Amino acid sequence: MGKQDGPGRELNAYEKVLAEDRRVMREMFRVSVGGAHAGLVITVFIVVLFAAIGGTVWALIVGGAVAFWFTVALFAVVGGGRRGWAAVKRAYLVSFGWAGWL
Repeated sequence: MGKQDGPGRELNAYEKVLAEDRRVMREMFRVSVGGAHAGLVITVFIVVLFAAIGGTVWALIVGGAVAFWFTVALFAVVGGGRRGWAAVKRAYLVSFGWAGWL
């Protein structure tokens, strides 16, 4: 028999290394809802800090930048095919999930 194509075939050494690299990258960049909640709390704290130190204008600028980032993430996720609460959750993870890496 010749080489077998498709999902049931044996991976060669190069493909095994690529698959392992992809698995490691997925693990490294994995975010959780708990991490996103922590990111939201940290972000709110920083916006309040800007309000206390720099005044309302700076708080609005920083808060507006965060809201803009969330909106851009939401549009990107909806453009990628997710809808409803799944899109909102994914945008939330993209916007605030960075705190899980701290």
